[in-house]
Amino acid sequence: MQEGSYVLAEAPEIDLAVLEAEVAELEEYIVKGDIYRTVRVQTPSGVRMVQMSGGDLLTRLYRLEQERASLPPEQRIRVDDLGKQARATIYSLRTRFHDLLKREIKARLDSLNWFLDDVVGDPKRARAEYPFEIRNRQRIELMVEELAEDFTPELQKQISRIDDRIRLIVQPGGFVWDKRLEPIFPRERFWYLYVSP
Repeated sequence: MQEGSYVLAEAPEIDLAVLEAEVAELEEYIVKGDIYRTVRVQTPSGVRMVQMSGGDLLTRLYRLEQERASLPPEQRIRVDDLGKQARATIYSLRTRFHDLLKREIKARLDSLNWFLDDVVGDPKRARAEYPFEIRNRQRIELMVEELAEDFTPELQKQISRIDDRIRLIVQPGGFVWDKRLEPIFPRERFWYLYVSP
């Protein structure tokens, strides 16, 4: 599994370093209009190359805001500041950012479709790859929330079709990611993280 995936919990200081780098790049990322952008990040554990996207930025911000109460005061201040900066940039370029999110949702839905096509009839592979691949569905969840009234019925249909396909290959199970992330991603909202292929 790839290092830095949400299969394993990142330390908040790593997420903060990545979020800081993504927020610094956000305006240029939105204006340039590519769904994915490679960002070089200096973290407490060394330099990382991170694939930035709107969904990734929203996920890191969501996670840090959910953990906020357990963070030391200086990290809480950084989370608050980064959240304000990100939202101000998104607000100023809202139409462009939402267009990017819609394209990213489609790309992530395609990726989930390919995964589901590949693992039909191969339960061992499905179990091994599901925790990593389902990150796409979780990121879609937060992008849909950001889109709000810009979320289209066509995208809703595509997501519903993917959810139906996921339900066909899974059964109830425990939380599929690192247990430290479980309080951040509750079952009611993120049902696909509480199943097993």
